[in-house]
This record gives sequence, structure tokens and C-alpha cells, in this order.
Amino acid sequence: MPVILVGDIGGTHARLALARPVSAGWRFEQLQDLPAAGDMAMAVARFLDQAGRPALEAAAFCGAGPVAADGSIQLVNAEVLLQPQELGRASELSRVILINDFAAVAHAIARLPAAALQHCGGGVPVSDAPRVALGAGTGLGVAIAAPGRNGWTVIGGDGGHADLAPLDEEQLGVWRRLKERHGRVSAETVLSGPGLRRLYSELGEGPAPAAPEIAAAAWRGEPRALQAVRLFTRWLGAVAGNLALTAGARGGVYLAGGIVPAWGPRFDAGLFRTAFEDKPPFSEWLRAVPSYVVTEPQPGLWGLAALARESLDPQSAA
Repeated sequence: MPVILVGDIGGTHARLALARPVSAGWRFEQLQDLPAAGDMAMAVARFLDQAGRPALEAAAFCGAGPVAADGSIQLVNAEVLLQPQELGRASELSRVILINDFAAVAHAIARLPAAALQHCGGGVPVSDAPRVALGAGTGLGVAIAAPGRNGWTVIGGDGGHADLAPLDEEQLGVWRRLKERHGRVSAETVLSGPGLRRLYSELGEGPAPAAPEIAAAAWRGEPRALQAVRLFTRWLGAVAGNLALTAGARGGVYLAGGIVPAWGPRFDAGLFRTAFEDKPPFSEWLRAVPSYVVTEPQPGLWGLAALARESLDPQSAA
């Protein structure tokens, strides 16, 4: 059975696995969760040694940063440099795929089964229209998937570092304090794990707990934490709506990353959609654009496996 090595190297965690095609998509074997630190090529070599050096058909990796002209990726939020030549040597392959982490998620969203997507507002997707993937975790990832004659074309980028605008007096007050403390305010300044902590810090005195602890406090009804989560959700909706307009994403907006999927049913989809749609004269257009929470736990690995298979057999593109 074909074996593909896949690796998703984020700002905090790295996940390595052996992917095998199954009827429902992909099965990930020997999945390892490692710190995103140090020599990742050496970590890949150790992983394959522990797996018994299986015969690989292909290898695909993604990293949380822009792809440089030489094909390498310097992670934005970690001191890690990913180099395709080093990853190829570790994999004992002449060529490996190396792409942005949310480009990998965008490769997945057109192929995930319906059970891996939780609808959270809007209408039904237009099958031949662009789709947007975004997600908050250590940072804020953004990518676009556009349909073409030979399957999907993915446009990776760094939309998380675009400017963030305040939309009302509450947001303006927080935005001004963030600007005084951090300088330029980007979407990632707020829409990330560190960003949720920044919001919490600006709403009161004392140190901010970790992002999961802020969310847990919000679910208990703690006012400061609840206000921080509501600000986060509204700003996420506004940014997602901007991306939908920019991409013409009638195929939908797909929320991945480490934060919103972990919130599960606590995610306030109504608050998100209000900010998403509040863009006259395009509010009616945006009301029709569907949004989803990606519940597949490894969408990046899924996208990498699909991309690697298509590199071997272009006819498998869908």
C-alpha cells in the first residue's frame, strides 16, 4: 500500500505521520506530536528510523511561514528554518514538497468529507467558486483555494499580517491600547493564542492566563474573559468577511487552527456571522456565503497527503 510521509510544522507543535489512502480519505499512522524547535530534518530522520524506514512514495511538509525564493520556510513564530534539500535527505527522497501551513489546509477543504465540517451560518457552497481557509493558533493562517480546469489551485499568503481595523467604540479603545503597547496592529495581533491573551490584558489588571484558560473562564461566565472571547469572535468574523469579499469566496469560509475548533459548541456562530455580514452594501451577498468549522483534527496533514498523491498521479486531482 502506498506510504506518504507528511509533516505539519506550526509555530508551537510539529506533527509527523505516515499517510495511507483509505476509502474515507487518509489514515495517519505513527502520528507524532513534537515541539517545533531545533533541527526538524533531524527529527524527520529519527521519526523514520523509529518507523523502520518504510519505503516512501513521496513526502510533503508545510510550515507556518512564507515560502522563500529558494523554497525554504523560516517559521514566523519559532526559530526554525525548513529547507527542502535537508528534508529530502532525511526522507531519502530526491524531492519533497514544502508549502505554507495554511496552503496545506486549503488543499484539504475541497476534499474533506461532510462529516469533517460543521456548518456555522450562511447558505450552501457554490461548487465552482473560490474558498477561503483561515485559522487562529500560535498565529493566524490564511489561504485561498480556487477551482480550475485541472482541480484546485491554492494561493498561499500571509493574510494574518494584514492590518486590523476597529469597527466600533469598544474595539477602538482596545485597538488604541494595543497600538500603544505593540505598535502596528495586525489581524494576528488579536486573532491568535497570544492575541487572545493580549485582549484579556487590555481589559483589566493582572497577568493574562493561557488562551485555553481564558476560554474556560469565559464558559464559566467570568466577565473579563467573556468580553475577551466576544471581542475575538467579532474581530474574527469581520476579518473572515473581508477575506470572503477579497476572494469572492462563494464556496465558503472554513475555520481551522487550534482555537475555534477546540471551542466546539461554545463558539458563538451568531456573533461571528453578525460581524461577518455587517458590510453594506454587500451584506446580502455575504449572508449567502457559508461558513464552516473544520472538525477534522489534522487538516494540514490531509491536504499534504492529497497534494503528494496528486504530484505522483495528476489524474487523482479533484
